[in-house]
Amino acid sequence: MLKNVPVLIEGARLRLRRSTPADAQATFDAARDPDVMRYMDWPAHRSVQDASDYLAACAQRWHDGSEYHWVIERKPDAGTIGAVSCRVKGHAADFGYLLAHAHWGHGYATEAAGLVVGWLRRQPTVLRIWATTDADNRRSAAVLGKVGLQREGVMRKATLRPNIGGGPRDTLLYASVKDSP
Repeated sequence: MLKNVPVLIEGARLRLRRSTPADAQATFDAARDPDVMRYMDWPAHRSVQDASDYLAACAQRWHDGSEYHWVIERKPDAGTIGAVSCRVKGHAADFGYLLAHAHWGHGYATEAAGLVVGWLRRQPTVLRIWATTDADNRRSAAVLGKVGLQREGVMRKATLRPNIGGGPRDTLLYASVKDSP
């Protein structure tokens, strides 16, 4: 478990703020969009209550140190446009993000992911930072490369994507590794 996990991480155009139950409506609005949820490995939210339950679970995971979840806000208007989270296990941390469709193509996913990756890189005990994406999700693969992760390989038939259906799908693995302290 990391100490002093920031509840706020500031970027040039975005801020990452620890999620709260008040974020349920914005979370639901983003996570019910079929385009946003297409490649996710969990089902789309069906109600604001689903989002509220999810955020309550996020608060518990933050408290026990198993996952840190922030909403992504644009600085000018504090509008919530997505979420990013990371899970630190020993020397390794993985992360993932979700961005509302209306905000695709503006570099926000890259900035948000970069803020989390930058923070993780500054943690002396974190030696490996990794993320996955569906093999067909070229946009997400590009984001992972832009934040300094290198493609390590394809995990064949590794992940179920409930919003696409069908069987397990190929998953790309990206990582950044630093030398031991």
